[in-house]
Amino acid sequence: MKEYDVIVVGSGAGGSTVARELTRKGKKVLLLERGGRVNMMGNTLTMALILKYFGLTRSVEKNTVVFADNYGGLSNLTAGCAACPPKIVFDPVGIDLSEEAEEARQEMHVQQLPDNLVGKSNIRLLEAAHDAGFAWDKMENFIDPEKCIEDCGQCMLGCRTGAKWTARVFGDEAVANGAELKLHTRVNEVITENGKAVGVIASRFGKKTRYHARSVVLSAGTGNVGILRNAGIKEAGQGFCCDWLQFAGGIIPDINSVKANPMSVGTLAHYESDGLVVLPVFPNWSQFAVLLGMTGMKNLAVFPDFWKYTGLMVKIRDDSAGEIYSDTSFSKPVTKTDQKKLDKGVGIIKKVLKRAGAADDSFIALKPSGAHPSATCRINDVVDQNLETRISNLYCCDSSVFPSSLGLPVVWTAVSLGKRLANYMDGRLR
Repeated sequence: MKEYDVIVVGSGAGGSTVARELTRKGKKVLLLERGGRVNMMGNTLTMALILKYFGLTRSVEKNTVVFADNYGGLSNLTAGCAACPPKIVFDPVGIDLSEEAEEARQEMHVQQLPDNLVGKSNIRLLEAAHDAGFAWDKMENFIDPEKCIEDCGQCMLGCRTGAKWTARVFGDEAVANGAELKLHTRVNEVITENGKAVGVIASRFGKKTRYHARSVVLSAGTGNVGILRNAGIKEAGQGFCCDWLQFAGGIIPDINSVKANPMSVGTLAHYESDGLVVLPVFPNWSQFAVLLGMTGMKNLAVFPDFWKYTGLMVKIRDDSAGEIYSDTSFSKPVTKTDQKKLDKGVGIIKKVLKRAGAADDSFIALKPSGAHPSATCRINDVVDQNLETRISNLYCCDSSVFPSSLGLPVVWTAVSLGKRLANYMDGRLR
């Protein structure tokens, strides 16, 4: 029977980072991923295949929250926008990620894009925001300018040029360093002996298999909940966050969002005071149609004008609410506090669009949706400051451990947590 030093369950930004860091330290790592490996084609089909149930996952309240089901997780569909781990979220639980974040900055090549890649549409919005009295700037990105294409704007549909960093970069490096990667492998249970995790039970192509290791790291997002509950940790999944976002747009002469590089400009000025950020980004045609339909079928009459729209997004730090249920269904309401933040952000967007030349009668606000399922296995609730559960040698490392909503792009933070955990585990394993 083969035994590993560490089994990592899930290949998103957190899990792939743990695997990569530990293989660099000479550890034997098994990386398990329940999904496959969809090729990055930069189109709607890519997005649909990477998302669980093609992105049509809705809460019992009929609110959309997306989940990934593929190698690299949701990092494949990010805009490439980089936000440093926020102290306002981690200081209250006594965690400092500044050292790990700086290391990740260098390795992910975090930088601002040149104006030609930011694009005319975004520059126009940046200037309009300044004219409207808002503090906007270029955003940092983990996108390689040498590989990026002008007027592409397909970051969130699977970057086909490899310009955008994804968790697959670290996952592939882990494999090159000796890690074993098994796709289409769903973990159901943790094997424990004398109160310690010693492996997992998984199913692969209908065959149940046991894998053994000295430690187990769960990095399967909301998938961690079912595994932990099976292990007796019933508080997992009681309340969670998803960083509610809301798209709003208008028709501005001479520009649109179709080919604009998403989230390459924007503002974090409202983050600490109001718990929200505003960034230029708009759904692609298929998402636009779905979100329009959710606001009422009569609104689908707007769809033919999709290619004229310039859009922005408000993203908020939402309340921890709802629950992930054992059958994988979930509750996630938009609370009154959440709605107040979203309304404020939409108001800011409307002012910027109007300043940029959008007519009032072209303005449209789509239904809120969630893109960052998180905080299901919170630090100081389900895991401790070292991300270890009450079952020894069983850890969680991904957005599920966030102590509260980030309200920001999560990749940089997940990578930083992965680095921190790998350093801690290396010491334990030695």
